[in-house]
Amino acid sequence: MLAWTIYISFIGAAVVALVPRAPLARFVALLTSLLGLGVGLMGVLERKNPGSFEPIINTPWIGAINASYFLGADGISLTLVLLTGIAAVAGVLFSWNIEKRVNQFFALYLTLIGGVYGVFLSFDLFLLFVFYEIAIIPKYFLIAIWGSTNKEYGAMKLALYSFVGSAMVLIGLIATYAIASVPTFNLLALAAQPLPHGFQLWAFPLVFIGFAILAGLWPFHTWAPTGHVAAPTAASMLLAGVVMKLGAYGALRVAMTLFPDGLAAWRETMAALAIIGIVYGAGVALVQKDFKFVIGYSSVSHMTILHYPTLSYTFSQKNFKMIND
Repeated sequence: MLAWTIYISFIGAAVVALVPRAPLARFVALLTSLLGLGVGLMGVLERKNPGSFEPIINTPWIGAINASYFLGADGISLTLVLLTGIAAVAGVLFSWNIEKRVNQFFALYLTLIGGVYGVFLSFDLFLLFVFYEIAIIPKYFLIAIWGSTNKEYGAMKLALYSFVGSAMVLIGLIATYAIASVPTFNLLALAAQPLPHGFQLWAFPLVFIGFAILAGLWPFHTWAPTGHVAAPTAASMLLAGVVMKLGAYGALRVAMTLFPDGLAAWRETMAALAIIGIVYGAGVALVQKDFKFVIGYSSVSHMTILHYPTLSYTFSQKNFKMIND
């Protein structure tokens, strides 16, 4: 059931891209986002134990690298899927008055939403990375084409920071695949096998920071305020409400789960960065006169508030299940 949140979003994006009339494009986008939210809500309600992990689909995908199309959901995933559905509907409604290339706007918007759903439901690391990139790429065009203040600068800055973070994550995932005793991208299988201590010491900060860049971790946060100011209202809403959560989710789901020794070694350093980000983001937000700058800097603060308690948790290989209960 939950897999259809992804499929509905991508089908809706394809349909709305072919609709030339703006009123119909808006209606299709709203219907698609409502269906996604409805499917997500039904998926939650039909679960007997929402906090436990349940596979949705697991089928071979790219045999050469042992990657699979593996979707699943646990308590964290379900919460974020519902959050995405609510934000998607609200974003369409706030974009109702857009007049410029309406069908293209909503096609990119729904593609982004489909990618976000995919990230939160993926339990194969290669598949997660693919959805992660699908969710990020449309943001550049939404800001560069439909943005306002310094939109080209804001879009390019977001793209460059995202590119660097994604490259760091990809290097860490490939290295993990190569060093694992059984080469696989299956997150559950990798979490069950301990990785070498020395490897974890450099893989953890690489993957954690790679994801945390998108979550606005200080001092890699400077894309967020400019991105919020430049973005149209719906894109700014998604940026604060959903897209930045992708980074925090990846840091928790991948970096902290797979590299517990690395987390233990780097916890104090990363926690210090989080504390600085909390105080800095909140302080700078207080003196801003542009409301979008307030949202941008406050997002940096509240996202690093999320990082701090997760960093304080001591992970081990058996804790993978515990964090979902």
